[in-house]
Amino acid sequence: MHRFTKWSVALAAAAMAVMGLAGPTSASTSVQPAFAAQAAQAGLDKAEAAGLQREVDAQLAAVPGGEQTGLNEISWRGGKAVMTFPLPGEKKARAVGEAFAPAGSPNCSYLWTCLYEHANFDGRRLTWSDCNFVNLADWGFNDQTTSWHNNQSSGTQTTVYNWNGVNAWVVLWTSTAPSASSNVGSANNDKADGLWVC
Repeated sequence: MHRFTKWSVALAAAAMAVMGLAGPTSASTSVQPAFAAQAAQAGLDKAEAAGLQREVDAQLAAVPGGEQTGLNEISWRGGKAVMTFPLPGEKKARAVGEAFAPAGSPNCSYLWTCLYEHANFDGRRLTWSDCNFVNLADWGFNDQTTSWHNNQSSGTQTTVYNWNGVNAWVVLWTSTAPSASSNVGSANNDKADGLWVC
């Protein structure tokens, strides 16, 4: 019985170490303990979870003021702005437990407006539910939008701007919900610097 207890403790410690729960945590080697269950739910191994955590940590370091609120999510402004990273092996960003969206389909939740890093709604996803003007540099997402989905209440508008580098915000496009674009086109690609939601 004594051996069985030692063996059980050793197995539990090993399992915790795999998920980054044992010993000192490091952003470069393990997922944050609070999100270990999400890593297991997503089917990530230790290396995949650690790589994802490094992406989140790099974003938090580059843009202070955010809070990691999920395995692959950062929130600002009390959850009114959320950045979601694609899970390892996936192109499209989605929260752990969020349903898969078919390739080339947007996945912005109802009452939100979303910008996507790549065409076809792939890459990181930045979402808003705040009725306000925002500077995308505040979240390290300026000059990084290639597709978008306005899924606010019907008729609600989102206007996206480019900063001209001198003294003015220039309108790139205005969308009226519900609407989406899988590619903003070469003239507007990676030029979004700000937006007005509502």
